[in-house]
Amino acid sequence: MAPAQAEPLRLTRLQLGLNAGLTRLVVEGSGPLEAAMAASADGLGLQLTLPATRWTAPAPEVTAGGLVGALGLPVSGPDGQLNIAIDLIEPAVVERAFRLGPQGVRGHRLVIDLRPAEPNAFATAFAAPVHLPLDTAVDIAPPPTATAGERRRLIVLDAGHGGQDPGAISASGRYEKEITLNVAKAVAQRLRATGRYRVLLTRESDRFIRLSERVALARAKEADLFLSIHADSLSGDRATRGASVYTRAEAASDTEAEALALRENRADQLSDTASAGDLDDVVSILLDLASRDTAKLSSRFAGLLTAAMGETTPLRRNALRAANFRVLSAPDVPSALLELGYLSNPADEALLFSEAGRDRLAGAVVGAIDRFFGVEPR
Repeated sequence: MAPAQAEPLRLTRLQLGLNAGLTRLVVEGSGPLEAAMAASADGLGLQLTLPATRWTAPAPEVTAGGLVGALGLPVSGPDGQLNIAIDLIEPAVVERAFRLGPQGVRGHRLVIDLRPAEPNAFATAFAAPVHLPLDTAVDIAPPPTATAGERRRLIVLDAGHGGQDPGAISASGRYEKEITLNVAKAVAQRLRATGRYRVLLTRESDRFIRLSERVALARAKEADLFLSIHADSLSGDRATRGASVYTRAEAASDTEAEALALRENRADQLSDTASAGDLDDVVSILLDLASRDTAKLSSRFAGLLTAAMGETTPLRRNALRAANFRVLSAPDVPSALLELGYLSNPADEALLFSEAGRDRLAGAVVGAIDRFFGVEPR
């Protein structure tokens, strides 16, 4: 007599939500769940496949949330697996995926946290199906957590503009250089208060510093992370608002990102001390951007920062972008540029120039840094 086949697992619930700035998908079933996640055929979304599983519940009540534009109905495949289509608003990768055992009325759960990613990171992460659960991000493991006796991480905070370079100017006449310094100081205060980090500001007062000098400082001090803080403005546009996060790329992700990088890179033209040697040094740094690990770490931090900011302030659509920013050109220091919002938008201006708003923004930045270094906030 042939042995009886094991009964397929039953999938009983799907749930979408936000957790620590990440988009969380919870899959609940009658037993411990395993799954594979792959890019959809059109490359614009994901497909979650659960082997030997059948759907026994009504249609999911939640169909969209966070990075997920739509969650498809579970569909049975020819080999007894269950497939769930996940439409994405923007590229995303798995930050982590883990199991939870039964608790109360809840059954076995597979928890999947998604974070924003650049298109190339999305393509690399899902070049082959990703098997879940997993312990670390699919595109790169986080930096190792510092152990007792090791030096504390050094975070370099770069307050954009300064001195004769005011940066963007709001409709009411306020300067970008003021808000960037205030936010940088608020972040520094919070980071130092944790006792986990050393913090260095590229400027602590209203003075002009060339972009190459900001990069050189981070490299000379062997920084573990470099964050350049800015606020944008759009002439004649009072409606556009929201934060965005940038990493460095030779080719910009879009025309707006390219235009922003050109504006920011012009800051050095305000200095009368530029020399051919300085320009050659910048070019050599750009050409020396050989460390794939640094680029991947920058992308990972940018994704975490985008997710954290999204819990605090509105985000631009496609908030994770890339362009050829000189200030992000350090080849050996993970770097990102944060645009806090738009000074041309009254709501963003009010948020950025309020103490409560700055405190919320600083909290989001510190939360992203903690997650990046694998630290659980206290």
